[in-house]
Amino acid sequence: MKYCYKTIIIVLIFLWRCHAVAQEITIAGIICDEDTKLPISNVYVYLDGTSIQTITDNSGKFELKPKSVINTKLVIQHLSYETAIIDHPFEALPDTMYIQEQMQSLFEVAVTADRFSRRQKMKAFHEQFLGMSRAGRSCTIKNEDDIQLYFNMQAQRLSAFSDKPIVVVNNYLGYEISFMLIDFWAQYGSFGSVSVRGVSSLDNDNIQSSFFAVVSSFSDIAPDNNRIKQRRDNVYERSANYFFKSFAGDALAENQFTLYNNSFPVNYQDYFSITDTLSQKTINIIPGTDINKDNRAEYFDSKLTGSISVLYRKNVRSDIYFMTDSFLVDRYGNIDQINKILFNGQMGNNRAGDMLPIDYE
Repeated sequence: MKYCYKTIIIVLIFLWRCHAVAQEITIAGIICDEDTKLPISNVYVYLDGTSIQTITDNSGKFELKPKSVINTKLVIQHLSYETAIIDHPFEALPDTMYIQEQMQSLFEVAVTADRFSRRQKMKAFHEQFLGMSRAGRSCTIKNEDDIQLYFNMQAQRLSAFSDKPIVVVNNYLGYEISFMLIDFWAQYGSFGSVSVRGVSSLDNDNIQSSFFAVVSSFSDIAPDNNRIKQRRDNVYERSANYFFKSFAGDALAENQFTLYNNSFPVNYQDYFSITDTLSQKTINIIPGTDINKDNRAEYFDSKLTGSISVLYRKNVRSDIYFMTDSFLVDRYGNIDQINKILFNGQMGNNRAGDMLPIDYE
């Protein structure tokens, strides 16, 4: 997914600071003020979606040591500065990074009346952002007042915004998570059209679709709780990450995944090829196979390369839609083209409340 930020990063020196020594990777650099060129201390630096985080010292220096290459972004965050998000931090990270001081401005919106109270809209936000699974229902938001909620009566769409990170405590999975909300919307109404009066409630029964994009940082608040570890494992086993990790590792059958094409079980090798690419795996869709012939392309904004169904343990179904014929998978099961692979069913129903760190194993 694409992130839009008012971010200014001026790179003076390009230097590969990500190197492996005895299977240990180090990501390091210096964060400085764009105007004064002076180093900035206490800058929060983390790999998006992980618990790999640190703060800069008095010299503006930081260092992160992930176990392996991860398909993620590097986030540089300070309350007084614009947030910087760096793509591909494992490929070519600048030695020195400059961030711009944040301009103080009022959050301007066009306020229009709607039929729903803030309490109703917040309840809907909880359901569509955090989810209604056991994990989602266990979550509490520590700073709800920072969230701006708007319902467009004409479009029948609920939107949410926040200038500050949303702090969520997930008691079921034992994490405190900081979410920077890039985008959120929930579309209501009957499929195909919306009545003149619109929806009468924001209940889940009236939802058409919803979408959110975030960058996140995890803190483990239950590191030694075996019961919570089991819950995490159960959630992980139903995730897209576990599927793609099994896929790339040639362990689909071993981990009880079955692929279906047109309602018939298939061997993935008839449709996909897997090759080593440095520290990751490249999965290619073999051209000219049945997976390329799908009549559902009209439902997608871009051309549908193919789709496949997945059954986990013979009863948990997901559908995967590919808008690309090639993608990378890291050791944790993270894919590099998350905006070109879509999910339905179990994998598509997961919300922020079901999220685990992307380096979870």
